[in-house]
Amino acid sequence: MPDHLAWLARCGRAVATGLSRRRDRGAATAVVSVVVGSGVLIGAGAVVVDVGRLYVERGELQRGADAAAIAVANECAKDPDQCANQLAVAQRYVDDNAADGNTRITAICGNGQGLPACPAEPTNLSGCLTDPPTGGYVEVHAATESVDGQTVLPPVLATGLAGNSTDNGHAVGACARAAWGTPTSAATVAVTISTCVWNHLTSNGTSLAAPPPAVPSASFEGAIYLHDSRGSTPCPAGPSGWNAPGGFGWLDELAGPCASEVDANGEYGSNPGVSASQSCKTVLAAARASRTVLTMSIFDGVRGNGANAAYHLDGFTSFVLTGYALPGFSATSNLTGDRLCRGQEKCLYGYFTTGIVSATELSPTASNYGAMTTMLVG
Repeated sequence: MPDHLAWLARCGRAVATGLSRRRDRGAATAVVSVVVGSGVLIGAGAVVVDVGRLYVERGELQRGADAAAIAVANECAKDPDQCANQLAVAQRYVDDNAADGNTRITAICGNGQGLPACPAEPTNLSGCLTDPPTGGYVEVHAATESVDGQTVLPPVLATGLAGNSTDNGHAVGACARAAWGTPTSAATVAVTISTCVWNHLTSNGTSLAAPPPAVPSASFEGAIYLHDSRGSTPCPAGPSGWNAPGGFGWLDELAGPCASEVDANGEYGSNPGVSASQSCKTVLAAARASRTVLTMSIFDGVRGNGANAAYHLDGFTSFVLTGYALPGFSATSNLTGDRLCRGQEKCLYGYFTTGIVSATELSPTASNYGAMTTMLVG
């Protein structure tokens, strides 16, 4: 007789002693009910534990896939040539988000340089949500992995239940999709630079320096003269009623000290002063010292003069300030030690690079000047 039935028989005999046959039947029924009920509860508990484990694993995996997709999208946006070489980056992020550190990247695909096209999404929870965007994007597909390299997670408790010995477990997968592109709006330093200067110093966008901590050659560095001042690079006329001279200008500080919150394709007033405001002196000096990548707006036209001047913005750029020559505020280049401006010339100097800016929306029309944004889209 199996042990649990022998135990049940002993309990029944003990209950029967000194009791009526009717009460004997009732006591035995109560014992059987307790045992059967306990078995159901134990079985249900085992299933709940195993299902809960799958949900935990999937939550960890999804967070890891989300982080990996953003990380890969950032690299694709900053350096398209390296877009297809991000397996190690993606693996690190999904591993870091797994409690046991065991995951497997099953695919990296999308619309980016060197990326394979993505297959049709599965209809279960392991697929990405929504349709992919038309621009650049990457998908990271991941699966949980046990220490023996298997992607199927066996149940821990439920296999011990009668009739459940054939349950071999379940695979847990996740997909995350991130897109990159030009931002619709951005928080910038209250400085705007002309398209003419950007094109001149970057050879029309074909020569952008690597961002810090890389140290570029001096050939990337150039002077950007204050709008309408001596040395300003000449530019062709802009749209009717506008002109687009070179150089840079001060924007109104509407979002904080030396800060602006601006939209691409927007028109913004200027601070007509020649000198930097005290807040901009503080911000620019700190940026030069730390080699911070600054987000600045790019203008493609300006109209009016003085306090009535307004800049039409076309996009955003990433700029590393190396020095400046402004009234009562000057510093040599921390790249070469030189002064790029002479005499009464007023300028900023530095180099253009690539960078990731925080934004809530991708712009279908803003020009790409090196400042990009990334976001999850599925």
